[in-house]
Amino acid sequence: MKIEMKFKKSILFRISGGSAKNQELGLGHIYRALNLSMNLVEYQIHFLVQDYGGSLDVLKKIDKKYIHKLNVNISLDEDVKTTCKLIKKEKIDLLIIDKFDRVTKPYAMAMKKIVKTIVISDTDKIDYNTDLVVNGFVGFANSIKKNRFGTKCLLGPKYQILSKEYEKNNIKEKNPETILVAFGGYDNLKLVELFCKQMIRYIGLLKIKIILGASTKKTKKLINLESKFDNLSIVNTTLNFKNDIKNSKFVFCAGGISTYEFAILHVPFAIICQYKHQLKTARVWKKNRVALNFGFKSKILEKRLENKLLNLSRNSSEVNFNTNFKIDGFGSKRVGLEIKKLLQ
Repeated sequence: MKIEMKFKKSILFRISGGSAKNQELGLGHIYRALNLSMNLVEYQIHFLVQDYGGSLDVLKKIDKKYIHKLNVNISLDEDVKTTCKLIKKEKIDLLIIDKFDRVTKPYAMAMKKIVKTIVISDTDKIDYNTDLVVNGFVGFANSIKKNRFGTKCLLGPKYQILSKEYEKNNIKEKNPETILVAFGGYDNLKLVELFCKQMIRYIGLLKIKIILGASTKKTKKLINLESKFDNLSIVNTTLNFKNDIKNSKFVFCAGGISTYEFAILHVPFAIICQYKHQLKTARVWKKNRVALNFGFKSKILEKRLENKLLNLSRNSSEVNFNTNFKIDGFGSKRVGLEIKKLLQ
């Protein structure tokens, strides 16, 4: 009798992230790839990573699947060659690209010639010549459209790829007290220090939790500050970020993917942008009356922080949260289903 062997299909995530300055990265792309991989457990998952600092630590801590490292200074030609070699060696059936840089378009176009290819994009970028484009930008209406290449595009926050945690129990605690500060996986502009400078005069009236991020160091200055105040907590990472949000009455953050998590839980927030592309997101959140847009680091920002902390200390808020703005946590599941169709 002839026995047929069944093999899992394989997916390769080509991702970039880490703590390098002026790369407009952080760890958002890394966590997004991990979130999506949780909805693709029936496939063999590989990660091909450009690690600018901290990305590999996150991947190895959360996921023990196949991880392959790329040189951060790799050229486009070498990137294509390395990816092609890995696709052939590991018999990859689908390539998912999630990296923010100027060579994503030519890279994706080259890869489409040898393997089914998906690009996960941000802000208003959708014109990639691939098999599928996913863009969960809040500035898009939830829709499925085709771009100028005829590629199917999943658009809007309905398709934002978040942790499976946000698929259920998205009700915040009653009368939360904490002010949460979280500027992403890497605090590129040292916004925590700026916040602490303005926080000092109000710390006696507020309960504050600061999450530095996996790639941000807890300095001696921050350790000393934390030791002085019982109502101040400063940590690098958290075991349950969703629970931290649910227990918060307001959040100070950068304009990354976590803003969608705050919106799901109906917690108002203020965005301090670390990178140019985050400003587009901040403007849309403000337009929808979901958040405040504090812009970039500046003298005006310091005044805005001071005023907001004063208001919070008086239990008032400038944000009348728009409860009609609907966003759910099923984006990862929706995208996972589209990927499974593509692999049939």
